[in-house]
Amino acid sequence: MSKLNNNKKVVLAGGPSTGKTSIINRLKKIGYMCFDEAAREILSNFNEKGNGFKSNPIEISNEILKKRDLDFKSSESIKCKDNVVFFDRGVHEITAYLRSIEKSNKFWENIIEKYDYDLIFIFPPWEEIYTKDLNRIEDFEEAIKISPFIYEIYRTNFKKIIEVPQLAIEDRVEFILERL
Repeated sequence: MSKLNNNKKVVLAGGPSTGKTSIINRLKKIGYMCFDEAAREILSNFNEKGNGFKSNPIEISNEILKKRDLDFKSSESIKCKDNVVFFDRGVHEITAYLRSIEKSNKFWENIIEKYDYDLIFIFPPWEEIYTKDLNRIEDFEEAIKISPFIYEIYRTNFKKIIEVPQLAIEDRVEFILERL
């Protein structure tokens, strides 16, 4: 795949139910190229077979990695608005999740070096918008526990990290777009 554009890769990162997908959906609506969260569909498929994340974290993480890797590589050759591509989570969050349950290993610690994003927006836990569904593996207390692992992995690996304030969707989108 040849690189046609110098697209800026922007990750919307953070724990579950922090508003990332709502922002991704709004960015799509106004014409931005966005890659959806890979884990939801993958977790749904595993849950249908009776295999949840906690019982099968490495196999599920491998599937998520395949999808995020494909999205990452695809982002380098597409033409898009303002040469900006948004990702609903980055590869680094797989390792963060595995660290949080003490299942990370040398492979997961090294894989993150292969993925370089230009800008990371981190969404903090927000209890008022938290919702639980079949494909969300964490309750709110677990969401709070994963958050420091996500912050740490991005702080350790990237210079440009911006925390997104807890605002209405339109205001959050404006906040992000103003900082590109």
